[in-house]
Amino acid sequence: MATFRCSAVVVALLCLACRPQDNADATAAAPVAAITRQQIDHLTPKRDFVGPAPVRLEWTAVDGVDGYNITVMTEIDTLIFQQVGARGISIEWPKEIRLEPGTYFWRVVGAKEGRIVADSGRAAFVVSSP
Repeated sequence: MATFRCSAVVVALLCLACRPQDNADATAAAPVAAITRQQIDHLTPKRDFVGPAPVRLEWTAVDGVDGYNITVMTEIDTLIFQQVGARGISIEWPKEIRLEPGTYFWRVVGAKEGRIVADSGRAAFVVSSP
């Protein structure tokens, strides 16, 4: 059986190292304002839409945004299309970008003064024919 002995000097040093900081050393953290993001809904194409390639993307409006950022990606997260700062609640699909049959994801983010204030989340749509 092992016996351990503790020196009073070692215990005192450990206690000094672990003492709480003085109030002068402590820095008060600034309060963080909670950010509530508004919901944007996908209108065209709707979430889980199956059919021909969309000719436009349309979403619900959110009050107080400077613009909307839209992204469309493939199912393997390859960026197909992106528009930053759209002013309205819809955009025409660019004629030079042809969507092949497959699954795509699109997302709309509302921004105000460079901060995200609204988000649609990712919504899937399936192009069944060109």
